[in-house]
Amino acid sequence: MSKQYKVLAIDDEEDNRMLVRAALESDDYLVEIGINGEDGLKKAETFMPDLIICDMMMPDIDGFEVLKRLRAKDSTFAIPVIMLTGIDSRDKVRQALDSGIDYYVTKPFEIGDLLAKVETILKNSPSPTDDNGIPGLF
Repeated sequence: MSKQYKVLAIDDEEDNRMLVRAALESDDYLVEIGINGEDGLKKAETFMPDLIICDMMMPDIDGFEVLKRLRAKDSTFAIPVIMLTGIDSRDKVRQALDSGIDYYVTKPFEIGDLLAKVETILKNSPSPTDDNGIPGLF
C-alpha cells in the first residue's frame, strides 16, 4: 500500500479551512491545517507536505510573504503551492505566478476544480514522502 499525499491548508478563515480539509480528506489526502501565515510556516517545516494550499489575504503575514519564506528555505523550497484567494485582479494573478506559485484559485471556488488542480500537481510530483520526508518507493 502506498503512502498518502500530505497537504497543508493555510487560511485564516475557519469555514474555508474546514471546507478544504473535508474535500481533501474525502479524496484520501492526509491534511494539516495552518490557521494563519506564521502557523502555516511552522507546520510546513514539521509536517513536510507534498503540497500547500495557501490563502493570499491573511492578517499576520499574507500569502506572498508565506511563499517568499517557503522559497527561501531548502527544506520547503520545492513544495508546490496553490494560492487560494478572493482577489482576481490580473495584476495579483501575475504577481502570484511570478512569485512561483503553481496555481491560482479564486474564491468562491468549486471543490471539484480545486481537487483537480491538487491531483494535477501531485500526479506530476515525486511520490509521497514517508514520515522522515524521504520520497516513498511505492
